[in-house]
Amino acid sequence: MSAHHAEQHLTARERNERRRRGRITRAAAALAARGGLESVHMRDVAERADVALATLYRYYPSKTHLMVAVLAGEIASLDASIRRRPLLGDRPGERAAGVLVRTARWILREPELADAMLRAANSADASVVDWRSAVQDRLTSVVLYSAYGPETAEAPSERARLLARALHEVWTQELVLLLHGSTTLEDLERTIAEVAPRLLDDGPAGD
Repeated sequence: MSAHHAEQHLTARERNERRRRGRITRAAAALAARGGLESVHMRDVAERADVALATLYRYYPSKTHLMVAVLAGEIASLDASIRRRPLLGDRPGERAAGVLVRTARWILREPELADAMLRAANSADASVVDWRSAVQDRLTSVVLYSAYGPETAEAPSERARLLARALHEVWTQELVLLLHGSTTLEDLERTIAEVAPRLLDDGPAGD
């Protein structure tokens, strides 16, 4: 079902709630882009999004939850974009590496926002475990779709899922190092281009 048709099937209350959440995450992203995680204050987010502070806390108990939600939205947008465009590369690892490198470049357009999202996603806060797991599952699906196509992304073998997750965890760590000035984009690209074929080119089969 397309996003447009899904929207049509929502009740008025559900549509209003979706739009409210969208305003909230956009407000949080704008604040983070200006000064990182430290610049995201819940009262400022509520004011910028034109929602009551109590409403904001009902949706997102902390700014860590909020920034993980922003990250989830970014990955959902990435997933939709990938599915609209032809994938480049003859082998699974090459295709997945291309998508992850393109994503890194996209994320680095807003380095303060990227750092805020990744810090939230890597938080030790136990209450965001389920939120973080959902983000990881979506990113794993992005890698699987890029490498093997929609059928594997929808119903991956356990082996394929673990290898795709291993790849995106390498990518995430390289991205963190890059944001902290410990590596370069060129090094990230070389690392992913080397690791992705080793993990994915044997194919998705086999549990």
